[in-house]
Amino acid sequence: MRIIGVLIIIGIVAGTTMTIDYKKFIDMPSLLLVLGGAIGYALAKGSPKDFFRNFGDGSVYMGWIGLIIGIIMIGNHHADNEKIGPAISIAFLPIFYGYLIRLISYGLEKVKNT
Repeated sequence: MRIIGVLIIIGIVAGTTMTIDYKKFIDMPSLLLVLGGAIGYALAKGSPKDFFRNFGDGSVYMGWIGLIIGIIMIGNHHADNEKIGPAISIAFLPIFYGYLIRLISYGLEKVKNT
């Protein structure tokens, strides 16, 4: 049942993003920051049985850190009025990735422990 729930979540998010313009939701540096940081966090916690939960928590933490990095980069580059909107939307992508990964990892964690 939980796998079906995870698939529904993925389907709804994918369907929603594809109706707009899915390319605006893809930013590899943001995704790598969140995934790499989440793996590092899960490994640093050192509990193999809670790996999926720790991975989900780490992805959210790294998402917020990614937002802070993005805002600092926008401020340091003095983005003009035309480029500030897209720059801010990209800065928010790590949070989006983090919470999406957290939802999926919590669903997988429950399946593994049942």
